[in-house]
Amino acid sequence: MTNNPSEVRALKDAAFAALSGGDYRGARDRFARVLGAGAGDAAVWFGLSMAHRHQGAAAEENEALEQALTLDANYLPALIRKGDLHVQRGNERAACSYYGAAARLAAAHPAWPPEWHREAQRAATAAREIAGRFEAHLLDTLAANGLSEAGTERFARALDLLLGKRQIYLQEPKYFYFPELPQIQFYERQDFPWAAALEAATPRIRAELRALLASGSGFEPYIRRVPDRPNFGNPLLENPAWSAAYLVRDGLEVAANAARCPDTMAALRAVPLCRIAGRTPAVLFSLLRPGTRIRPHHGFTNARLIGHLPLLVPEDCALRVGNETRLWREGELAVFDDSMEHEAWNLSKELRVVLLFDIWRPELTDRERALVAATLGATSRFEGAQGRWSD
Repeated sequence: MTNNPSEVRALKDAAFAALSGGDYRGARDRFARVLGAGAGDAAVWFGLSMAHRHQGAAAEENEALEQALTLDANYLPALIRKGDLHVQRGNERAACSYYGAAARLAAAHPAWPPEWHREAQRAATAAREIAGRFEAHLLDTLAANGLSEAGTERFARALDLLLGKRQIYLQEPKYFYFPELPQIQFYERQDFPWAAALEAATPRIRAELRALLASGSGFEPYIRRVPDRPNFGNPLLENPAWSAAYLVRDGLEVAANAARCPDTMAALRAVPLCRIAGRTPAVLFSLLRPGTRIRPHHGFTNARLIGHLPLLVPEDCALRVGNETRLWREGELAVFDDSMEHEAWNLSKELRVVLLFDIWRPELTDRERALVAATLGATSRFEGAQGRWSD
């Protein structure tokens, strides 16, 4: 066998020409000679697999495909053909893994040849069809086992993860992480014994909010420039589109605003606010102006939860925490874990305002709450003496 590079290139061209011309035996022999010269790459092995396919040599075709993918795991035609072979063998789940990989690769490489993209589209369509059949199979089985009955809500979310309808979002606080807490995006209001009384106070709280808005004072941009921290390009930095009127800030009452909202302050007395010296609680009217979107972000600790009591909520306003998007409903408490990725928006033409406050996570014991408060309180005192170093 020649090792002359020009002769090997000519032999390779002849092999592909024979394949295109339907001379599968000749193509097979020429590809074998190219491989014997040590000049095989993924394309040559794939060409050999096609010659074997047209000669009905299934085992040899599969071996050639495996060799192609060993040399280049991202060789798209071989990935798709492996999927086709698994379909022929009745293993649609395996086929779906190859088809899905091919579709993702093609999306990341728009400059690949058009014929490759057409094949990737075919693979993506096949993957969706297989996924649909798999989902129907699962749902039929699970319906017979009580799916959709009361008490199966958590399992339904697990099923959505399995089917790719949800993704896994975990707590990722910016500063303090308390381990072994449940990963819950939204809590149910019924879980909080104080919720009903707070909700009942909504009309009085809303009246105090309206008076504050009418006064034209008390609100300031929620995101403020921090002198001793890098201030990156958040579009809401010093922007009144997201504004706050604090009743309690960094654990201290804001006298001017609190004095104008006595019913609001009274309604919060029964709420287990998160108390950390120098940091929490924060109690504020959070205002989003029309057309404002808060980009995805994480809170500073998972040891607390955030409560929203919606007061002014036009249409086209929502809050997303992890996978779940909820519309605010005036007077209906929402409690969520802000250490998970979350965002909010007001796409209406009116103001959206909620009463925002932070509470201790109910899973923490009193001793654990005290230790968290001591830790973060000590951090705040150290920062006060030597400059801020958290957040």
